[in-house]
Amino acid sequence: MRDQRDIMQAIEAHSNTVLRVCSLYFGLRPEREDAFQDTFLKYAQSPKEFADDEHRKAWLISVATNVCKDMLKRAEARNVLTDEIDEAARPSWQPEDNSADSRAEELTEALQKLDEKYRVVLYLKYYECYTASEIAKMLNVPENTVYTNLSRGRDKLKEVLTSGRK
Repeated sequence: MRDQRDIMQAIEAHSNTVLRVCSLYFGLRPEREDAFQDTFLKYAQSPKEFADDEHRKAWLISVATNVCKDMLKRAEARNVLTDEIDEAARPSWQPEDNSADSRAEELTEALQKLDEKYRVVLYLKYYECYTASEIAKMLNVPENTVYTNLSRGRDKLKEVLTSGRK
């Protein structure tokens, strides 16, 4: 088990990133916090050594992604995820003006409407600034799959954003 100082430093440095990754899967539902806690628990229990802080961040993103996917699989196996829960995860607000905050909220809402495979790669590419190669390693998929999902994800995001303005 890692020492408390190491754990606290990781949480301080990367809590926002991990929480955003968990939000991609669960929105604002309580499962988001569970996934967040599980991610840092795995970090605390891991004997893995990291080359630098970027390596630690990439590892945490990868673990958070896997924790969320595992939680969703377990929930689906128990038939817990219903249309009602999915509907509750969608933001109920609508942007009222053209400010930067409302555009960011609109983009976040649009991202939530995309399939997971597109949502995650777009987030990692444009919010976390990872390369396709780094994303492929984190998600354990071929690099060309990342490029394909980025392209299709951008197209689908554009569709969602333009259909909301009509």
